[in-house]
Amino acid sequence: MAVKLKLTPEKGTEAEIAHAHTIHQQAQVVPWKLSTFEDCFTKPYYGVFAYENEQVIGYAIVLEVADEATLMDIAVDDAFRGQGVGRALVDYVLTASEQNGMIEMWLEVRESNLAAIKLYESSGFEHIETRKNYYTTKSYEANSLRTGKENAKIMKWSKAVY
Repeated sequence: MAVKLKLTPEKGTEAEIAHAHTIHQQAQVVPWKLSTFEDCFTKPYYGVFAYENEQVIGYAIVLEVADEATLMDIAVDDAFRGQGVGRALVDYVLTASEQNGMIEMWLEVRESNLAAIKLYESSGFEHIETRKNYYTTKSYEANSLRTGKENAKIMKWSKAVY
């Protein structure tokens, strides 16, 4: 699959953000409001959209402050997972942040998201600590909704120093 990526140092188009927000809602148990999501495509944040045939199929949002970046959110449309889109997005934001003078990037990931953890580890992120009961979970048992908490892994990537 040929993935096209588009960096949005300024706010993306209304259509790009709306489609990316739909993907965000698929991926998150407690998604952000559209207005909050839109704000994450303005400075000091930047966004990257992944496209397939002119359709947004994934995105990443990064915050850069001083020499430190945070991968705030990343998601790929369910129909395109496992096809290298997440890898392309992670590689892109690491390269872009390094070019912007960042020496490290941080992220939080659900302990149960083993595919994402494997991706991050293969990209050079290391598990730094665990944040207990950070994420809200939802499950259905006996036709009733139950909510709970899940730990987050805090991970960090550091620029290679030669």
